[in-house]
Amino acid sequence: MPESRKREKKATLICELIAASKMPRNQLAAASGLTNTFIKDLEQGNIINVDRRKLLRLAVTLNLDLSRIDEMLRVFDRASLASEDIDIFIESAHKRKAVTAVYPHRNFYSYELAVYAMERIPGDQVIVNDRPLVCLREPGHRIFSDRSLVDSHPLYAELLEEIGRVRRSQFETNLATNRITLYICKKCIESYLVVDGNPEEEVWRQRHVANMLDYIQRFDNFSVNFTGICSYLLFSLNQPSNEKDVQLTFCAKPGHYIPSERPGRLAGFSTKNPVILNTFQDELSSIKEMVLPELSEKNTVEQYLEELLG
Repeated sequence: MPESRKREKKATLICELIAASKMPRNQLAAASGLTNTFIKDLEQGNIINVDRRKLLRLAVTLNLDLSRIDEMLRVFDRASLASEDIDIFIESAHKRKAVTAVYPHRNFYSYELAVYAMERIPGDQVIVNDRPLVCLREPGHRIFSDRSLVDSHPLYAELLEEIGRVRRSQFETNLATNRITLYICKKCIESYLVVDGNPEEEVWRQRHVANMLDYIQRFDNFSVNFTGICSYLLFSLNQPSNEKDVQLTFCAKPGHYIPSERPGRLAGFSTKNPVILNTFQDELSSIKEMVLPELSEKNTVEQYLEELLG
């Protein structure tokens, strides 16, 4: 194929992917940490030898699944994804900048990388969830629970585990200087430990809850509050001293969850839009009022979890 035809094919693909994302170029540039000029040059086919790292960072920002990324790499005459590329996925979170638009994440790895990017900003953090933090899962739990995703691409299992590892490390780094507060519905945590017909998943979840208890006991800056109600949305809100860096990630609460069965739809959203941030701050204020008084102290929380784990 003539070189001019190859460049045209690459440019067409980039234009199609950006059009499908529905995101303006400046938003893509901010979210990826790339420049407007670089992205525009890709659209026009002006770059003969595209840097693989930058190409993958753009792919992550465009919400491409791993198989689609492989297709893009082939068009750019690059080898398929391999273990060596995982560092680039992690780097994409380091380079990421928050946007005021509501940014959608259509893949779970993309959503987790956005959460990780937010977690790297120094400051306190508040999380509303229906189970212990994902970063407290045992190694191997992600691979077992998300089998359908793992089966979709040879690199997915390794990528999931590495994201879990760096998020756990960041979690511990944050706890050294900042407070992290988790709110969970009491009924949700009790339901989480019961998985009918799947005893292996139950064992994984027992370990997950046990890890949460271990961190409560070892880190004074980590606290868990149990509420008597469920929030309709699950979210994570960072609260740095520099208010311009405040960010939010959120997703809908599933009506039920079956391990290894997830629809191929939205994973969640991230934003630093001030109107949305204020709305979630109000939601958080309501949730705080629903903390169960009998589980409002650290020692009663520890005792409750010990009894729950048997």
